[in-house]
Amino acid sequence: MDLKGSERMAENNSWTNRPFSYLFRAITFKMKNKADKSLSEYGLTSQQGQTIGYINSNEGVIQKDLADFFNKRDATMTSMLQGLEKKGFIERKIPENNEREKRVYLRPMGKELVGSFDKKFQEIEDDITKSLTDDEIETLLRLLTKINNNLE
Repeated sequence: MDLKGSERMAENNSWTNRPFSYLFRAITFKMKNKADKSLSEYGLTSQQGQTIGYINSNEGVIQKDLADFFNKRDATMTSMLQGLEKKGFIERKIPENNEREKRVYLRPMGKELVGSFDKKFQEIEDDITKSLTDDEIETLLRLLTKINNNLE
């Protein structure tokens, strides 16, 4: 954000009264837009890409656990998974011993994309820290972890 933009926000008091909330929101918005743009070539959103990555690391994850991890309502997660299933990235299976539970697995097409996703998300991660020194990165990580733990 340029100085003129921050001066305009200061005049409106939205920036000066809650700078942390504003900055977290602005950074999150920019990261999401960058990820969405990057993954649009696959016909996916950043949330879908993150979901595929999580499934890759937790093969056979229970659908309910996915909703909990991403802090999404069950219906929202079901809708997203249905879309990924229609595109051929995942499959959901109901175990014989528990018909109320759905487990989620990557299909070969989903597994092929994980490497590209990792690269794209790493590029976004690198953009976050590219202007920081190693000490600043360490401090930022420590402080963000502390903030995250405070909010749980």
